[in-house]
Amino acid sequence: LLAGAVAARKDALGDALIAFAVKANSNLSVLATLAKLGAGADTVSEGEIRRALKAGVPAGKIIFSGVGKTDTELAYAVGIGVRQINVESPAELDRLIAVAESAGAVPDIAIRVNPKIGAGGHAKITTGGEGDKFGVPADEAMALYARAAASPHVNPVGLACHIGSQITDLSPLEAAFQLLRSMTDTLRGRGLEVTRLDLGGGLGVPYAGGAPTASIEDYVAMTARVLDGLGVEAAFEPGRLL
Repeated sequence: LLAGAVAARKDALGDALIAFAVKANSNLSVLATLAKLGAGADTVSEGEIRRALKAGVPAGKIIFSGVGKTDTELAYAVGIGVRQINVESPAELDRLIAVAESAGAVPDIAIRVNPKIGAGGHAKITTGGEGDKFGVPADEAMALYARAAASPHVNPVGLACHIGSQITDLSPLEAAFQLLRSMTDTLRGRGLEVTRLDLGGGLGVPYAGGAPTASIEDYVAMTARVLDGLGVEAAFEPGRLL
């Protein structure tokens, strides 16, 4: 259903990638089924990358996210050529540049933005608020993007965000996506190339007795409206929704 809704908005979303969040269910049969349907994988560890590969997800459809990446994991991701590495901090960018230089590779990266917009079904699954440890504040993220662009060892291709899980109201998601659009325009105005936006996941599942969630069709329509005419490739990272 999500793939169909995205395909129906191809004019605005282009060849969007649906990258299943492996942390939601790492069962190999589940991953293999999704891989056969053309899905990619959103991963937060070397182990999750290996499981995605074993299930048949090509490296070019694997996104490596997460705040706890080790140098060994970064080296593995660089070595197999994942689609992109979502950088969570200035310190991580420095470590990735060193790893990539040692490997003689130039990985594609996105800078994860903390939009100061938190949402979700519980405070413990909110990841985009001002006090959350995930991502880089918007003003710092643009400076970090420029620093990455000045390095010959990484290739910044876009911005990423993920503001929480079990989100039932599209308003915070739309606000975060609008911020990414504005940042894209600003970065391009500074002569920097931005070709991808990783929009994260988090759309809620209506468990028994839970609050009703926004529909997939409304979610995709909102995203298409925000990104219309921007000319970027979008990525979605649904987990329990799938």
